[in-house]
Amino acid sequence: MRSVWSVPMAFALALATAGVVQAQQPYPSQFANQWMNSCVSSCQSNALYKDRQGVCAPYCTCIVQEVQASVPLEVAMQADKDLANKVEKSEAVQRVNQVTHQCQTRFAPPQQPAKQTRQTKPRQ
Repeated sequence: MRSVWSVPMAFALALATAGVVQAQQPYPSQFANQWMNSCVSSCQSNALYKDRQGVCAPYCTCIVQEVQASVPLEVAMQADKDLANKVEKSEAVQRVNQVTHQCQTRFAPPQQPAKQTRQTKPRQ
């Protein structure tokens, strides 16, 4: 005897698997290239990467590959539209940002601690 939940569970599992397969397919090259070029341009003009522009291409490659591996194309396209419209808190943008933070931790330069100034006692 089949349980009442076997059909809905099988359907849910099929949907989840279809979503994973879809997310792992490469994005159309035009979209991926546009994202890559925009990322590299932004990275090279970012003060955080000053004198480290050589890391921009690998950093952006990481972003494009990680997003393609875990975010469906429709979500990535929505995030792209939202960012163009300055809607930075949308669900799509937040989902993409979760993935891009992984690359940032790998490629961002370590933060320099604030310089401590040496204090001297006034002469008496």
